[in-house]
Amino acid sequence: MSLVGFRPSLFVALFLAGTLPAVAQLSPAEPDPLARIRDAAKSNVQACSATGESLCEQVAPKIIANAQGDSPLAENLRRLREELGGTSGSIALARTVAWGVASFQDAGVDVQIEKYANQIGGPAELENVVAEIRGREKPDEWVLVGAHLDTWANGPGLFDYNCDAAMVIEAARDILRTGIRPRRSIRFVLFTGAEQGMLTSWAYSRVHRVELDHARAEIIFRSGCSRMTGYYLNGRHDIEPGLREAMKPIESMGADHFLFSTRLGTDNFDFLVEGIPTLTASQTPTGVALDSLPTGISPDKIDIGDLKRNTAIVAVTAFGVAERAEPIGARQSRREIESLLKASGLEQQMKTAGLWPLWESGERGRMLGQ
Repeated sequence: MSLVGFRPSLFVALFLAGTLPAVAQLSPAEPDPLARIRDAAKSNVQACSATGESLCEQVAPKIIANAQGDSPLAENLRRLREELGGTSGSIALARTVAWGVASFQDAGVDVQIEKYANQIGGPAELENVVAEIRGREKPDEWVLVGAHLDTWANGPGLFDYNCDAAMVIEAARDILRTGIRPRRSIRFVLFTGAEQGMLTSWAYSRVHRVELDHARAEIIFRSGCSRMTGYYLNGRHDIEPGLREAMKPIESMGADHFLFSTRLGTDNFDFLVEGIPTLTASQTPTGVALDSLPTGISPDKIDIGDLKRNTAIVAVTAFGVAERAEPIGARQSRREIESLLKASGLEQQMKTAGLWPLWESGERGRMLGQ
């Protein structure tokens, strides 16, 4: 799949135009938190250690306060319900993509649209909305936070996973407003083509393949509009210790329930088969399978407080993983990935879905010989 340059129309350009809000800065009177962290780093002290007041422990309360305070989250959900949404290739989705760009810009985050040629039918092009907070020390290394932007047409006034898209934007806003950048970059991606086979998460992993050795984790919002309880670790027992350390500042929030099963049908799949540590948000059990066809949820059933809590959990997790002196886990080799696929049962799911031949040929997932 090829990357096509994005040139917005005059209408979209006018719609998105405007002066970006200034990034909130720490008060000059407040001691520089980075100075002590840099000194600690010289002594090989973990920046996200469980002892002492680390940078993560300083930033986490700020992120939580930003998430719990006044924000555009509720208004974004209203717009998604009443004005936007849509499946790939639809006019409605084009409006939603423009909304995603404008919303990241309003949050003060650098953003662009990445376009991909669609090679399997349907709309000629697919799009991702990609924003980034650059790391202060290792900007070429990155953690990805994502969700899918396209939806099933569930009927007027119903959501499926638009809550997740709104929370990705809110997470970027809450981190940026602390005025402190993490050691590594954090990318925020709104994928389209999810309902047609995770097409743009696949496209993203292919186009950015040369960068994947620098990917430290992918975190996917997949809680819908429900309360988060933790993460699926997708078979990666090795990443649990580092993740718990990164989440130490929010251990009291009750989101430390980790599941090791793997799931086919979320936007983490193509990163998993590239060997990247992947985390998928898990939610309060509802009796509905995670990857079943969403039926939508009415707005009166949505608890905005839960969504703000979810946002804070993922934002603190992303900052903590990006800030750690060492990655939470290594990128797996192709042999290690295949062992995981077989041991977890994902191999059979891939064969049922017709994806196994793509893995065997190296077209999807880590290339042969790596």
